[in-house]
Amino acid sequence: MLSWIGNLETTARDVLFIDRDGVLNLDRPDYVKNWKEFQFYPDALSALRWLNQRQVAVIVISNQSALHRGYTDWDSFWHLHHAMVREVRRAGGNILATYYCPHRPDENCYCRKPSPAMLLSAARTFGVVPASTAMVGDRYTDMRTARKAGCRAILLNRLGAHPDAPGPLDTEPSAPDDQFTSLLEAVQALYSKASS
Repeated sequence: MLSWIGNLETTARDVLFIDRDGVLNLDRPDYVKNWKEFQFYPDALSALRWLNQRQVAVIVISNQSALHRGYTDWDSFWHLHHAMVREVRRAGGNILATYYCPHRPDENCYCRKPSPAMLLSAARTFGVVPASTAMVGDRYTDMRTARKAGCRAILLNRLGAHPDAPGPLDTEPSAPDDQFTSLLEAVQALYSKASS
């Protein structure tokens, strides 16, 4: 598990966990390997600014197996990460922390989603009660992660069908509590009442 913490002290009233690829930026079948391939969704920066204005801290929880698959190197990975954080801040948003799993599925690590290990580690670090927050992701692995951690599962359904949709023999709970077509729509639904 890799972690980056922007600031251990936060004045945020709430914390939201989100996935990266497919939520903040366009995903790619050949993986997002460097900053040149990273493209924010049009609503993502607006959503992060909206959250920051309402004192909702954002923690990114993301599988990044391109590292151990050998598709990207460590320098490119961290350059992308820091450039992403910089652009989010320029747009008025903020990312409090990120937790990444660099492992391939066949490595059977403890941290790769749908394991809740990264989310629970972040929750311990920042004193977050998982039941009081949500995880927004674009895959059913994100929904299973949220369920296992004990937080609300919010599906960002930008493209319709998902490649890891649960099959008839899927015994892990993966149904979302709610789903939206944009990140901005999702965060406004989650936090509008709290900020009014």
